Formats: sequence, C-alpha cells, structure tokens
Amino acid sequence: MNFVKRAYLYIARKKVRTILLFSIILIIATLLMVCFSINSSSNMADANVRKALKCGFTVNAKTLENGLDENIVNQILNIDGITDSYNLRSYTVAEYRDTSSNKLKTRDDIGLKVYDNAGRVVGDRYSEKDSYFTDEGFKLTNGEHITPDKKQVVLVHEDFANSNNLSIGDYIVLKNIEGNSIEIKVQIIGIFTSTRKSDSEEYMDTTNLFENIIFTDLNTSSKLIYETDSNSQYGDFEVDDPGELDNLISEMKKIENVNWDNCKITKNDSSFKNTKEALAGIQKIVSTAIITIFIISIILIVLILNLWTKHRINEIGILLSVGISKKDIILQQIIEILMVSVPAFVFSLVTSSIATKIVGSKLISSITNSIEINVNIFDWLLISGIGLVIVLTATILSIYQITKIKPRDIFSKID
Repeated sequence: MNFVKRAYLYIARKKVRTILLFSIILIIATLLMVCFSINSSSNMADANVRKALKCGFTVNAKTLENGLDENIVNQILNIDGITDSYNLRSYTVAEYRDTSSNKLKTRDDIGLKVYDNAGRVVGDRYSEKDSYFTDEGFKLTNGEHITPDKKQVVLVHEDFANSNNLSIGDYIVLKNIEGNSIEIKVQIIGIFTSTRKSDSEEYMDTTNLFENIIFTDLNTSSKLIYETDSNSQYGDFEVDDPGELDNLISEMKKIENVNWDNCKITKNDSSFKNTKEALAGIQKIVSTAIITIFIISIILIVLILNLWTKHRINEIGILLSVGISKKDIILQQIIEILMVSVPAFVFSLVTSSIATKIVGSKLISSITNSIEINVNIFDWLLISGIGLVIVLTATILSIYQITKIKPRDIFSKID
C-alpha cells in the first residue's frame, strides 16, 4: 500500500480529527482574509477619500477695499492643484421694494428689528453651492438656481413671495442699506423654502430671518457693495489633493498686490481629517489583529500537530518495523495535512467573502461610502501559501523527530 492511499484511509478513519483540523484552519484563514480585506480596502478608501471628499479653503476678503476681483480669482485658479470648481459670495443688507417703489412685506414678528422691510442679500456665483442650501436645509421648490451666466436675478423665500403676491418672472427692487445707497431692479427666477427653522430666531436681527433672505447673482451684489461688476467678499476654492492644502494656500499667498495679512483664510478639511483619522484607527486595529492571529495560529497548529503526532508513535513504530521507509512515512503525513488544509483554504475564499460583506462593509461604510470591500484573490493566495508552509513545516518537524528513533526504542517508549 503506497503512502497516498494510507494517508487517505487515515483521514477517512479519523473523522473527528480531520473535521477539527479542517475547522481550525478554515477559521484562521477566514479571520486573516477578513482582516487583510479590510486593511486593503481601508488603504484604497484613504486614496478614494482624497478624491471623493471635497476639501479646500475659504478666503475672507471682506476687509479688503475691493474684495476679491476677477484678476485675483483667476490667479488663484491658475495655481496647479486648485480645481476650477469654486464659488464666490458676498453679503449685504437691502430694502425690498416693488417696481412702483412700494415697500414689500418682510417677516418682523420675532427677532431684533433694525431695519424695516429689509433682509439679507446673498450674492452667489452658484446659489446651489451656498451653505444655506448645502447645510441649512434650504431647498429650491420652483424655478432655477443662480449660475454665472445670469444677471440681475434673485431667489426669494416662498413665504416672502406669498406675502407680497410674487411669482416667477416678477420684478422687485433691491435698495442697498449698508454702504452705498444703490437701487437695482431684479427678476425672480426661483422660489425656495427652508426645511427647518433657525435655532435662535428670537435673538437674531430680523434681516437674517430665513424668510427675509434673498439670493442674487454675483454681478448684482458686486454693484450693490462695490459699484463694480465682478468683485466679491468671499471665495470658496477646492483642491485636488487634501494633503497639499497647506502648500497650495502658501502658494496662493505669493500672489502680489494683495494684502493677505488682512484676509482670513479658513481651511475646509474637517471631513477629510475626521475620515482619515477613522481609517487610520481601523488600519491600526486590523494590523494588530493580523499579527495576533498569525502568532496564535502558528502556536495552535504546531501544538495540535505535535500532540497528534505523538499519539501516533505506535503506528509509526509498526510502519518502520515492517520496512516502510522514513521518507514514505513523512510523505504520508504531508499528504494527510494537504488533504485537509487545501480544501480548508479553498473553502475559506467563500466564508471570508461572506464574513467580509457582513463585518467589513459595515465597518468601512460607517466612515465612508466611497469604496466597497471585496476579498482580494492575491491576499487569499498569500495567506494560503503562508498557511501551507506553516502546517507543512510543523508536520515535518514533528514527525521527523519520531522517525529518527529506532522501532525497538519506539515500542519501549510506549511501554
């Protein structure tokens, strides 16, 4: 009987031992695959987060005499690493009138009344990018948003429109109160609503009540504030790589003829930092888990194989006494472990895929949805290869120590 057949008959006869060893290897391989998959995916997520999360900076040039003019904005956009996705903003307070110079109704039942029939005018290059719409819950219900190609247009709150019988296409007049007393006739192109109330309406200036806010194009706000066509108080800029944010801000400050010391520059990278820190925490935990599982699995497999080999001293002595070579005995043991471990590693590809979807996806998705976790075939090949080396080495070392003993000595040890 050759060593392959003996190996098959042995694992078929020792079902409990075979199932137990199969289960141990399967569990270890599955745990390692889940850890490797999460670690690989978190590395990939870190790279994707740089692209997925919007990161940039805001230039507050309100203290500059002419704010940010078109020339400064173009120089900022020409810096390599700053994207062409940006928004310009300005804020002032204006009195609202109709085309017959009659004052329009504003909400004044709550808050601190400073001006009559007035509200906050927000000038935007892109109104849909304004924080009122992205963070404060404002929602356009009718019409269209403000874009760079639109001039002398406004978006008004639905309550303001209803109180004054206004609709899309109607004209109103904005009369600046802060600074220059300039009047501009504008057309309503959109109506919005606020999905929630401000937290402190009773303490705020009535001009800042959501119902009294009007959005206009940048050209109109620039004329109201600066009496020019293309100046703004604030600039929101985005960058390609959040890791280069500080360098890009330093590069921007090299632009001449701008008193950057009088400008307040705010980095908008909190989401990126929080996500990056969370991913780094996961990577640290997973790396520790991989090392721990590797050490425990090596110790566990070596101890089990050594223990089971010692229990086969009698069998090994008989095989040696009937003329079976040490080489065949070692090969038999190798074939036995391969018959158990190879199917375990193959099946671990299925179990780890299921476990990764359940555990890993929830872990990463709680931080970012920019990536899906999947089992990497190269990770599986690596773990399977290392695992086979470990079990084969442990098997050969444990059996080799016994095969060096003479059959007569083996039986005397049994006695």
